[in-house]
Amino acid sequence: MLKPKTSPITHSDSNHALPECFTLLTWNLQKVDFSHHIHRPIENLLDIENVHLLSLQEAAVKHQQNRFFNLPFFMAPNIETQNTFYGVVTASDYKQSAHHQCLTQSRELGWMTHKTAIITQHLLADGQTLTHVNIHAINFVPNKTFKTELRLLWNNVTDTQGPLIVSGDFNTWNKARLLTLLNATNQLNLSKVTYPDSRAIKTLNRQPLDYIFYRGLMLRDSKALSVPDISDHNPLLASFCTP
Repeated sequence: MLKPKTSPITHSDSNHALPECFTLLTWNLQKVDFSHHIHRPIENLLDIENVHLLSLQEAAVKHQQNRFFNLPFFMAPNIETQNTFYGVVTASDYKQSAHHQCLTQSRELGWMTHKTAIITQHLLADGQTLTHVNIHAINFVPNKTFKTELRLLWNNVTDTQGPLIVSGDFNTWNKARLLTLLNATNQLNLSKVTYPDSRAIKTLNRQPLDYIFYRGLMLRDSKALSVPDISDHNPLLASFCTP
């Protein structure tokens, strides 16, 4: 039911590397229709400085749509309707390539939908390749299934060398899920981005749901924005520099 048959991927001719210091924004958009923003940058929507890499979950993309916040993008949908795809979107105006789409093997109880993740690669200023995992983790399943799906996703990046960012909505709404996630990120030698003021981060049962993890980069700045009038999640920003 609603399982996507195709995946929107737009074309980009950019061969430019990400700047030496770049900013990533991750945000669960709660299926809000931003089609009127197709050719407008996200900086026109939010009061923020330039963002170089977007990691969006529950993004809605119309059929034939070729930009998202005026950026070329890769999408891994988990739902397809007659007019719209829903899923994770990674967008950037710099050189990028799609590495892997990861639709969960399991379906969520009740809704019977999958969740999804997309793995992309991005050229860094120092010539290294940044691997980015954009994930909307499976919800409404037993903890054992959550752990299995995370392991299946991790299998795609376990042998990846070099800088790595994992970001998104992890649906870590209980301590068992959070412990599973932290154990998994430790296996990849990832550090968790922390925020000077974390009150804007979406929580459930007092557990944060959205995270950014990284390795092989220097964290320069981070911020959790409060924009409750757009989505039930808030954007997280992290600025990184190459070592």
